[in-house]
Amino acid sequence: MSDTTLLNVNMLALSSGQPALSVKLGQQTPSKKVQIESSKNGLPVPIVQHESRKYSLHSKIDPIREGERFYQSAPHAGYLVFLGFGAGYHIRPFLDRSDISRIVIIDFDASIFKYLLKTIDLRQFFLDQRVRFLIDPSVEEISKEMLDNYLPAVSGNLQVLQLRSRVYMERERFSEAQKHIQGVIKSISEDYSVQSYFGKRWFVNSLRNLHLAETSTTTLPPVRKALITAAGPSLEIQLPELKRQIDKGTLIATDTSLPFLLKNDIMPDLVISIDCQHITYHHFMAGYPDNVPLVLDLASPHHLTTKTEQLVFFTSGHPFSRYVNSVWRRFPYIDTSGGNVSHAAVSLAEALGAQQILLFGADFSFPEGKSYTRGTYLYPFFHTDSFRTRPLEHHFFSFLLRNDNIIKVKEPNYIRYTTSPMISYKKRLEQASAELTAELIPVSGKGEMLTPAVRKQHRDASVIVGTLFSAGVASLSWKEFIKSYSQAIDSLPLPQESLNHYNSLLTKEQKDIVTTLLPAAAAIRREHELQGGQQTGAEILADVIEWTQATIATHLSALE
Repeated sequence: MSDTTLLNVNMLALSSGQPALSVKLGQQTPSKKVQIESSKNGLPVPIVQHESRKYSLHSKIDPIREGERFYQSAPHAGYLVFLGFGAGYHIRPFLDRSDISRIVIIDFDASIFKYLLKTIDLRQFFLDQRVRFLIDPSVEEISKEMLDNYLPAVSGNLQVLQLRSRVYMERERFSEAQKHIQGVIKSISEDYSVQSYFGKRWFVNSLRNLHLAETSTTTLPPVRKALITAAGPSLEIQLPELKRQIDKGTLIATDTSLPFLLKNDIMPDLVISIDCQHITYHHFMAGYPDNVPLVLDLASPHHLTTKTEQLVFFTSGHPFSRYVNSVWRRFPYIDTSGGNVSHAAVSLAEALGAQQILLFGADFSFPEGKSYTRGTYLYPFFHTDSFRTRPLEHHFFSFLLRNDNIIKVKEPNYIRYTTSPMISYKKRLEQASAELTAELIPVSGKGEMLTPAVRKQHRDASVIVGTLFSAGVASLSWKEFIKSYSQAIDSLPLPQESLNHYNSLLTKEQKDIVTTLLPAAAAIRREHELQGGQQTGAEILADVIEWTQATIATHLSALE
């Protein structure tokens, strides 16, 4: 096959799966610093001139055998990222694995890749639906690929593998790419970790709340100034300032801080809760004030809905919540991606049109070893198990030390402890503050001091925001909605080993349905792994479909 013919067939195959890359390469001139030599067994091996040396990207004796050894040293399944392509001999063995969900190949210098297209038959890669080439990618392109296609619950583990000879020649660019990949992995892993613990609970709680969410009509009016109380120990020393400001704004209490406020005869205007765990019940054991709206995530525990008739449901970024919002009834949206209720309270104040937000008790740490302000749920809980040789302080310090990697910060008059998750919460809120139109003002305390980012836009103080915080009209009854959702799950094709092929069989509506299943799928994968099992993506999908349908059926039958 001539060079021109080979180039044409390669470009045709590439255009079938990655047309944009095909166009990009079509505009390239083949590099003159690469040539092809034959190995001893007659296979083409790229040789690249780099600086003053020539580098062989594969074995010049038997590149296939070398590729097999590479595979045997790292026979990974799941989602694989290869840094450096060469002629792909080290990647070919992985193509035979049905338990590999995706293969992403990152390389630099499109002119070298264009030369390979006219000298080596690469159709085996281009025609495999799992394979994706990123040639001279920006960090944004790398992020988009991973965020769009790496779904840990069904994709499996993510591994990064290197063709060392190629990576050596472009050390800085590959190093930057790998550093960015690790950052994206960390972000995805944190989200996946949360899903693996709470994915099932989110769905069960949302399902149980649908009947009340159908009829909830409480509306929150706009506010100008918001006072938010978190439950950090600094709230105690900030109490005088809170009382001084209380008549000047709308007081939004996080659920954890509510007992402290009631103990100090302070009545909040709103209370917000986002935790899906049943432990939130402890925040309300001292009672709930009459006529104070309770703002709940649709995935909040069902028992919280019995505390008041003034319920305001909102949806967050959970996939099932987004589906509910787009298909059944539109609820207000609140950002819970910060991972803590203080962040969500700030998002609520912004949604209510606040021009200024004062934040009390947001310590993001344990000042003087204290976990929460006095009066919060841990105090009565620990009091019941305290005696002379195990005082209250023992329980709180034990509670603190259950965290891994405690960070100790010495201040002039006291010691503050913090953790990596708390620092992450703080950074997320600081980053989110750049998108606020309201001015975020953290009140000084003994915790980690929040430093809000410079706002990109400001809310005009002379303009009163008139949007009400309320839900729209339900398109049908909650039972009809959940039955239609169950029928949509039934219509999904049977899960297949090749997730890319399975995904190609789905309509847009079916893809939306599969997305709603992913958090519970993460929880199911975690359960299998704790038992020593290793399920494929297809098996996990089958399991989560069965679990979801059984959960819906049980809930519906219990109400009949």
